[in-house]
Amino acid sequence: MSERREPVDRHGASREARGGMSVLEERYRWWLRLLPASYRAEREEEMVSAFLEGAQPGGAGHDDQRPRFLEIASVAALALRLRLGGPGSPPRSYLWGEAVRRAALLGLVFWTMIGCVFAGQAVLTYAIPADALPGGVMGIGDPGSPDRVRLVLADLTPLLWAAGLGALVRGRPRVATAAAAAALVVPHVLVPPPVSGWESAVRWACSVLPAVITVLALALGFHRDAPPPGLPVRRALRLLALPVAAGLLLSLVVGVLGAMTKAGTAPAPVLMQAWMWVDTPGLACLSLLALTVWCVAVGGAVRRPGPAALAGAILAAPAVVARAGTLSPDTTGVTGFVATLQLAVLLVSGITLFVIGTRALRATDDAGALGGQAR
Repeated sequence: MSERREPVDRHGASREARGGMSVLEERYRWWLRLLPASYRAEREEEMVSAFLEGAQPGGAGHDDQRPRFLEIASVAALALRLRLGGPGSPPRSYLWGEAVRRAALLGLVFWTMIGCVFAGQAVLTYAIPADALPGGVMGIGDPGSPDRVRLVLADLTPLLWAAGLGALVRGRPRVATAAAAAALVVPHVLVPPPVSGWESAVRWACSVLPAVITVLALALGFHRDAPPPGLPVRRALRLLALPVAAGLLLSLVVGVLGAMTKAGTAPAPVLMQAWMWVDTPGLACLSLLALTVWCVAVGGAVRRPGPAALAGAILAAPAVVARAGTLSPDTTGVTGFVATLQLAVLLVSGITLFVIGTRALRATDDAGALGGQAR
């Protein structure tokens, strides 16, 4: 009678060589490495046992199986909740969680402002008689035509960013995430981007990346262990009114610049510089610069600006990509100078915010180490 052989894995190691573990158990333990080490030390054995009990043995026991997708997804979701902790979490996890949540909040504030700029421009373009507009500016499509309706809706849909901000500050993160996702996707469905090749596709992807990061921060930062605090109605309205007012004011500025461009009342280089500071990457540059100045100003209290600084660093990375996506070898003269200047400001701001945030993380780790020694 032939001797029974131990099952081997794809590298030829027998179960005995693996300490008695099946391949499936090894795979479960590999995925559990996503969890923080402290949590894994307490719960790993329990979780592995539960996973193995729910697994159905195959022809070679547990040596011909892989963890199911839903099991992997549940571990990944748990890891995100633990690493982006809420109140009561370890200090480092809580700091990272607060950073992502503030990135979501700051992103919503910014995109609410941008949405109001688009809405204000839609009103100026489509809701005013042609003879009242400077230079006879009118929108695309005849009044009442499907093209006109589609373009107006595309310009008004970004107001959903304001709805998302209002929902978040009132303690409804799921509604906020849905509204933000709709504000991101619907305008591009109504007016598809002019993508004619891989280069234009990359540029378009770079331009939408900052908004995508905001939606992701909303979805990941606010979970069941870290619900957003619902602000009182008056305070929530004040927070919402600030970016709305700024956006409407900027829409008037854009309208004036458009009138000056049509009339030719100012030198073209001056107008070009002004346009580049009021487009979306330019406004992102100014916003992050203001956040950097604030974080540096309060930097004496190391831990105070930590979450805001990390949030700014998170938002600065896609802003750099978005502005870099507008550059090309043909970008020269005033346009090239302003774009390069903005790119430099974004890089310096992002690095500064990252350094401030890293200092806050280090201070948190040091405080935790001292607390552990005291116990």
